Amino acid sequence: MKKEIKLTYLKKATKFLVKHSSVITENQVDALVIKFIKRKIYNLDENIDYKQMSGTISNVYRIRKGNIRIIVTLEDDEIIIEAIITDIGFRGDIYKK
Repeated sequence: MKKEIKLTYLKKATKFLVKHSSVITENQVDALVIKFIKRKIYNLDENIDYKQMSGTISNVYRIRKGNIRIIVTLEDDEIIIEAIITDIGFRGDIYKK
């Protein structure tokens, strides 16, 4: 059964994309997240570098593209897979609060 995929950008991620549009675009991020969903949910052979974040939250993942990190929260229910792009940033700054 095919599920609908919904991508949601939080304000922090959108702000990074606007400021650094020459480094990575929203279309590129969309493609990376869709590849991640195909690999994680549908077990298709997609070449994507992702890792589950450690800690108490189990549905948060990091997608790596060069020195850019995309933090994604994955919500999977019966009909819709919602990927919430919570943050995008450079590798040195993304994990700092």
